[in-house]
Amino acid sequence: MPENAGRYKWVAVAAKVWAIASLVALVIMLAISVARAIVAIQELPADQWVGVLPAILLELVAIALVAMVYGLAMVLIDNQRGVQSATDRIRRLESVLEALHESSRRLVDLSQMSDAAKSLLYRQREAEAIDEVLHDHLIRQDYASAEALVSDVETRLGHPEQVPRLRKAIAAARETTVEQKVDSAMKRIDEFIAAQDWDKAVRLARRLMQLLPKNAKVAALPQRLRDAQTRHKRDLLQAYGEAVKNGDIDRSIDLISELDKYLTPAEAAALEESARGVFRARLHNFGVQFAIRVTEENWAEAVAIGEQIVQEYPNSRMAQEVRQKMTTLRALAGQAPAE
Repeated sequence: MPENAGRYKWVAVAAKVWAIASLVALVIMLAISVARAIVAIQELPADQWVGVLPAILLELVAIALVAMVYGLAMVLIDNQRGVQSATDRIRRLESVLEALHESSRRLVDLSQMSDAAKSLLYRQREAEAIDEVLHDHLIRQDYASAEALVSDVETRLGHPEQVPRLRKAIAAARETTVEQKVDSAMKRIDEFIAAQDWDKAVRLARRLMQLLPKNAKVAALPQRLRDAQTRHKRDLLQAYGEAVKNGDIDRSIDLISELDKYLTPAEAAALEESARGVFRARLHNFGVQFAIRVTEENWAEAVAIGEQIVQEYPNSRMAQEVRQKMTTLRALAGQAPAE
């Protein structure tokens, strides 16, 4: 677990300071008691110096107790950090489950659509897939396979409107060299990078590396992609720092969501405390807006803000309080109770 994620760091520091101060004081007292005992043994009869021993035993017991209390405090703090870390993971899992629920709902909606509607919905994706396959054939200068693909697009796939564009691409490819084709592919990769469409950029780079592994430009593609992602991450971090400094909570939330795709675990841990502060500020803003809408008796907007609080911060105390009021607020707003 990340050390800087512990909001109880001050407790650990206070416990350490107390333990050190107590041990130093007890050790000094023990040394004084031992010195007195040595002097008493040398100068006093046995029945008189025996009374010094209980003080030494009590100081030894006190030292042991201080060490035990300090150890117990460290265990409790570590447990609390573990609980906090587990809570954060659960919240992230809740977000993932919500995304899966939304994907399942879309799949159900899609299964109820007609074949014609599905074709319209995925026409753009089909066109992109066709372009990628055609590009592979042209890079390899396999024009026979490219012509066969165009024929399939026209007859079997039912996209005759794409045929002129594809044939034009084949004719242009016949007049270009392999280096020109590579340059064209690199330009496409740069366009994907500019749009932060990393999946398409990586997919095209891998195909080029499979087709032309000995080409110097192609061999440099992995490092080129890593450098581009590093630059983009650096820009996002800079923008996030400026948004936090300016108190732009909504912008900070958007940047955190975007940064989550690029941060390593160590980098995420370094930003965790800052992100907590941003989310707490956003929750506070929601609470203020909710209270204002209720005071103004603007029930519809109060319901909308309350639903947003419950959705984004389901485990917070504010969400629990809002849930208790939602039935009444929906009734005042003339809405049906939520399922």
